[in-house]
Amino acid sequence: MRSAARSLITTFGAVVTILVVWTLFIGVVDVSSYVAKSPADVWTYLVSGADAAANRADIAAHLVRTLVDASYGFVLGLALAAGVSLLFYFSRTVENMFLPTVTALHAIPMVTVAPILVLIFDRGVVGTAVIGAAIVVVPALLTMLHGIRSTPRTDVEMVVAYGGSTLTAFWKVALPHAIPTWFAAARVAVTTSVVGALLAEWLATGQGLGGQMLRDANEFEFARLWSSVVVLTITCIVIYQIVSVIEAAVTARMSAPR
Repeated sequence: MRSAARSLITTFGAVVTILVVWTLFIGVVDVSSYVAKSPADVWTYLVSGADAAANRADIAAHLVRTLVDASYGFVLGLALAAGVSLLFYFSRTVENMFLPTVTALHAIPMVTVAPILVLIFDRGVVGTAVIGAAIVVVPALLTMLHGIRSTPRTDVEMVVAYGGSTLTAFWKVALPHAIPTWFAAARVAVTTSVVGALLAEWLATGQGLGGQMLRDANEFEFARLWSSVVVLTITCIVIYQIVSVIEAAVTARMSAPR
Protein backbone atom coordinates (compact mmCIF):
# COMPACT_ATOMS: atom_id res chain seq x y z
CA MET A 1 0.00 0.00 0.00
CA ARG A 2 2.81 2.40 0.80
CA SER A 3 4.40 1.63 -2.55
CA ALA A 4 1.10 2.23 -4.34
CA ALA A 5 0.66 5.54 -2.50
CA ARG A 6 4.19 6.62 -3.43
CA SER A 7 3.50 5.70 -7.05
CA LEU A 8 0.31 7.78 -7.08
CA ILE A 9 2.16 10.76 -5.62
CA THR A 10 5.00 10.29 -8.11
CA THR A 11 2.58 10.04 -11.03
CA PHE A 12 0.75 13.17 -9.90
CA GLY A 13 4.03 15.04 -9.48
CA ALA A 14 5.24 13.95 -12.91
CA VAL A 15 2.01 15.12 -14.57
CA VAL A 16 2.15 18.48 -12.79
CA THR A 17 5.79 18.94 -13.78
CA ILE A 18 5.02 18.17 -17.41
CA LEU A 19 2.15 20.67 -17.42
CA VAL A 20 4.31 23.41 -15.89
CA VAL A 21 7.22 22.83 -18.28
CA TRP A 22 4.83 22.60 -21.23
CA THR A 23 3.11 25.87 -20.32
CA LEU A 24 6.43 27.67 -19.83
CA PHE A 25 7.74 26.29 -23.11
CA ILE A 26 4.71 27.52 -25.04
CA GLY A 27 5.04 30.92 -23.38
CA VAL A 28 8.75 31.31 -24.10
CA VAL A 29 8.99 29.86 -27.61
CA ASP A 30 7.51 32.00 -30.32
CA VAL A 31 5.47 29.41 -32.20
CA SER A 32 2.09 29.88 -33.81
CA SER A 33 -0.82 28.74 -31.66
CA TYR A 34 -2.07 26.90 -34.71
CA VAL A 35 0.87 24.51 -34.37
CA ALA A 36 1.78 24.61 -30.68
CA LYS A 37 -1.16 23.64 -28.49
CA SER A 38 -1.37 24.51 -24.80
CA PRO A 39 -2.66 22.30 -21.98
CA ALA A 40 -5.93 24.24 -22.17
CA ASP A 41 -6.26 23.38 -25.87
CA VAL A 42 -5.71 19.69 -25.15
CA TRP A 43 -8.19 19.83 -22.26
CA THR A 44 -10.78 21.31 -24.61
CA TYR A 45 -10.09 18.68 -27.25
CA LEU A 46 -10.32 15.76 -24.83
CA VAL A 47 -12.69 16.90 -22.07
CA SER A 48 -14.73 20.05 -22.46
CA GLY A 49 -15.18 20.43 -26.21
CA ALA A 50 -18.35 19.54 -28.09
CA ASP A 51 -16.68 16.57 -29.75
CA ALA A 52 -14.59 15.55 -26.73
CA ALA A 53 -16.24 12.15 -26.29
CA ALA A 54 -15.66 11.21 -29.93
CA ASN A 55 -12.09 12.51 -29.74
CA ARG A 56 -11.35 10.43 -26.64
CA ALA A 57 -12.83 7.31 -28.21
CA ASP A 58 -10.75 7.79 -31.36
CA ILE A 59 -7.49 8.28 -29.47
CA ALA A 60 -8.28 5.42 -27.08
CA ALA A 61 -8.81 3.00 -29.97
CA HIS A 62 -5.45 3.89 -31.47
CA LEU A 63 -3.80 3.79 -28.03
CA VAL A 64 -4.96 0.22 -27.47
CA ARG A 65 -3.40 -0.79 -30.78
CA THR A 66 -0.10 0.88 -29.83
CA LEU A 67 -0.04 -0.77 -26.41
CA VAL A 68 -0.65 -4.16 -27.98
CA ASP A 69 2.19 -3.53 -30.43
CA ALA A 70 4.41 -2.37 -27.55
CA SER A 71 3.62 -5.54 -25.59
CA TYR A 72 5.04 -7.66 -28.42
CA GLY A 73 8.38 -5.87 -28.31
CA PHE A 74 8.35 -5.72 -24.50
CA VAL A 75 7.84 -9.46 -24.04
CA LEU A 76 10.15 -10.54 -26.86
CA GLY A 77 12.87 -8.06 -25.91
CA LEU A 78 12.88 -9.02 -22.23
CA ALA A 79 12.77 -12.72 -23.06
CA LEU A 80 15.76 -12.39 -25.39
CA ALA A 81 17.63 -10.23 -22.87
CA ALA A 82 17.01 -12.73 -20.08
CA GLY A 83 18.08 -15.69 -22.22
CA VAL A 84 21.24 -14.03 -23.49
CA SER A 85 22.17 -12.71 -20.04
CA LEU A 86 21.91 -16.26 -18.65
CA LEU A 87 24.04 -17.54 -21.51
CA PHE A 88 26.67 -14.90 -20.78
CA TYR A 89 26.49 -15.63 -17.05
CA PHE A 90 27.26 -19.31 -17.49
CA SER A 91 29.89 -18.77 -20.19
CA ARG A 92 32.45 -16.00 -19.88
CA THR A 93 33.90 -17.04 -23.22
CA VAL A 94 30.63 -16.45 -25.06
CA GLU A 95 30.19 -13.14 -23.24
CA ASN A 96 33.66 -11.93 -24.22
CA MET A 97 33.02 -12.97 -27.83
CA PHE A 98 29.62 -11.39 -28.39
CA LEU A 99 28.92 -8.69 -25.80
CA PRO A 100 31.06 -6.00 -27.51
CA THR A 101 29.36 -6.74 -30.83
CA VAL A 102 25.88 -6.60 -29.29
CA THR A 103 26.69 -3.30 -27.61
CA ALA A 104 28.09 -1.84 -30.83
CA LEU A 105 25.00 -2.85 -32.80
CA HIS A 106 22.88 -0.84 -30.40
CA ALA A 107 24.67 2.31 -31.56
CA ILE A 108 23.18 1.91 -35.05
CA PRO A 109 20.12 4.22 -35.40
CA MET A 110 17.03 2.04 -35.41
CA VAL A 111 15.35 4.26 -37.96
CA THR A 112 17.89 3.01 -40.51
CA VAL A 113 17.56 -0.64 -39.49
CA ALA A 114 13.77 -0.80 -39.16
CA PRO A 115 13.07 -0.80 -42.93
CA ILE A 116 15.41 -3.78 -43.34
CA LEU A 117 13.65 -5.61 -40.51
CA VAL A 118 10.32 -4.89 -42.19
CA LEU A 119 11.57 -6.41 -45.44
CA ILE A 120 12.76 -9.52 -43.58
CA PHE A 121 9.89 -10.03 -41.13
CA ASP A 122 7.02 -8.33 -42.99
CA ARG A 123 4.64 -5.67 -41.66
CA GLY A 124 2.61 -7.87 -39.33
CA VAL A 125 2.93 -8.92 -35.74
CA VAL A 126 6.35 -10.51 -36.18
CA GLY A 127 7.86 -7.41 -37.77
CA THR A 128 6.38 -5.17 -35.07
CA ALA A 129 7.66 -7.44 -32.31
CA VAL A 130 11.15 -7.62 -33.80
CA ILE A 131 11.45 -3.84 -34.18
CA GLY A 132 10.28 -3.31 -30.60
CA ALA A 133 12.56 -6.03 -29.28
CA ALA A 134 15.53 -4.58 -31.15
CA ILE A 135 15.15 -1.35 -29.18
CA VAL A 136 14.46 -3.07 -25.85
CA VAL A 137 16.94 -5.94 -25.83
CA VAL A 138 20.37 -4.32 -25.44
CA PRO A 139 19.63 -1.94 -22.51
CA ALA A 140 17.68 -4.72 -20.81
CA LEU A 141 20.48 -7.22 -21.44
CA LEU A 142 23.18 -4.98 -19.97
CA THR A 143 21.04 -4.20 -16.93
CA MET A 144 20.15 -7.84 -16.29
CA LEU A 145 23.71 -9.00 -16.76
CA HIS A 146 24.97 -6.37 -14.35
CA GLY A 147 22.45 -7.55 -11.78
CA ILE A 148 23.61 -11.16 -12.00
CA ARG A 149 27.29 -10.28 -12.07
CA SER A 150 26.99 -8.09 -8.97
CA THR A 151 26.07 -11.09 -6.81
CA PRO A 152 28.52 -11.35 -3.87
CA ARG A 153 31.08 -13.95 -4.88
CA THR A 154 31.35 -15.27 -1.33
CA ASP A 155 27.66 -16.24 -1.32
CA VAL A 156 28.05 -18.21 -4.53
CA GLU A 157 31.20 -19.92 -3.28
CA MET A 158 29.45 -20.89 -0.05
CA VAL A 159 26.71 -22.72 -1.97
CA VAL A 160 29.33 -24.54 -4.04
CA ALA A 161 31.35 -25.38 -0.91
CA TYR A 162 28.31 -27.09 0.60
CA GLY A 163 27.94 -29.28 -2.48
CA GLY A 164 25.67 -27.15 -4.62
CA SER A 165 26.13 -26.96 -8.38
CA THR A 166 26.64 -23.79 -10.41
CA LEU A 167 23.00 -23.96 -11.41
CA THR A 168 21.94 -24.26 -7.77
CA ALA A 169 24.09 -21.28 -6.83
CA PHE A 170 22.48 -19.29 -9.60
CA TRP A 171 18.96 -20.29 -8.59
CA LYS A 172 19.43 -19.82 -4.85
CA VAL A 173 21.72 -16.79 -4.79
CA ALA A 174 22.38 -15.00 -8.08
CA LEU A 175 18.83 -14.81 -9.38
CA PRO A 176 17.21 -13.51 -6.15
CA HIS A 177 20.02 -10.96 -5.87
CA ALA A 178 19.39 -9.85 -9.47
CA ILE A 179 15.58 -9.51 -9.22
CA PRO A 180 15.59 -5.76 -8.38
CA THR A 181 17.91 -5.08 -11.30
CA TRP A 182 15.76 -7.19 -13.61
CA PHE A 183 12.73 -5.16 -12.60
CA ALA A 184 14.74 -2.03 -13.36
CA ALA A 185 15.28 -3.44 -16.84
CA ALA A 186 11.53 -4.04 -17.12
CA ARG A 187 10.78 -0.44 -16.09
CA VAL A 188 13.13 0.88 -18.76
CA ALA A 189 11.69 -1.54 -21.31
CA VAL A 190 8.17 -0.25 -20.69
CA THR A 191 8.96 3.11 -22.26
CA THR A 192 11.42 1.88 -24.89
CA SER A 193 8.93 -0.75 -26.09
CA VAL A 194 6.41 2.04 -26.70
CA VAL A 195 9.03 3.88 -28.74
CA GLY A 196 9.61 0.69 -30.71
CA ALA A 197 5.88 0.29 -31.31
CA LEU A 198 5.58 3.87 -32.55
CA LEU A 199 8.55 3.36 -34.85
CA ALA A 200 7.00 0.18 -36.27
CA GLU A 201 3.70 1.99 -36.79
CA TRP A 202 5.41 4.91 -38.50
CA LEU A 203 7.53 2.81 -40.84
CA ALA A 204 5.59 -0.41 -41.26
CA THR A 205 2.00 -0.90 -40.20
CA GLY A 206 0.51 2.61 -40.28
CA GLN A 207 -1.74 1.61 -37.37
CA GLY A 208 -2.04 2.75 -33.76
CA LEU A 209 -1.13 6.16 -32.43
CA GLY A 210 2.11 6.11 -34.39
CA GLY A 211 0.36 5.89 -37.74
CA GLN A 212 -2.34 8.32 -36.65
CA MET A 213 0.14 10.92 -35.40
CA LEU A 214 2.01 10.72 -38.69
CA ARG A 215 -1.23 11.36 -40.56
CA ASP A 216 -2.14 14.17 -38.16
CA ALA A 217 1.16 15.93 -38.84
CA ASN A 218 0.65 15.64 -42.60
CA GLU A 219 -2.98 16.80 -42.36
CA PHE A 220 -2.26 19.66 -39.91
CA GLU A 221 -4.47 18.12 -37.22
CA PHE A 222 -2.30 19.56 -34.47
CA ALA A 223 -4.90 19.45 -31.71
CA ARG A 224 -5.30 15.70 -32.14
CA LEU A 225 -1.53 15.28 -32.49
CA TRP A 226 -0.76 17.06 -29.22
CA SER A 227 -3.60 15.28 -27.44
CA SER A 228 -2.28 11.92 -28.61
CA VAL A 229 1.17 12.77 -27.30
CA VAL A 230 -0.27 13.78 -23.91
CA VAL A 231 -2.38 10.64 -23.60
CA LEU A 232 0.55 8.44 -24.58
CA THR A 233 2.89 10.18 -22.12
CA ILE A 234 0.48 9.81 -19.22
CA THR A 235 -0.12 6.17 -20.13
CA CYS A 236 3.63 5.45 -20.09
CA ILE A 237 3.98 7.12 -16.68
CA VAL A 238 1.11 5.05 -15.28
CA ILE A 239 2.46 1.77 -16.66
CA TYR A 240 5.93 2.59 -15.34
CA GLN A 241 4.47 3.14 -11.88
CA ILE A 242 2.49 -0.11 -12.08
CA VAL A 243 5.70 -2.00 -12.77
CA SER A 244 7.30 -0.19 -9.83
CA VAL A 245 4.48 -1.30 -7.52
CA ILE A 246 4.84 -4.91 -8.70
CA GLU A 247 8.60 -4.67 -8.16
CA ALA A 248 8.11 -3.42 -4.61
CA ALA A 249 5.65 -6.22 -3.84
CA VAL A 250 7.92 -8.94 -5.24
CA THR A 251 11.02 -7.54 -3.52
CA ALA A 252 9.18 -7.33 -0.19
CA ARG A 253 7.96 -10.88 -0.60
CA MET A 254 11.44 -12.21 -1.38
CA SER A 255 13.03 -10.33 1.51
CA ALA A 256 10.34 -11.24 4.04
CA PRO A 257 11.50 -13.41 6.96
CA ARG A 258 11.06 -17.13 6.39
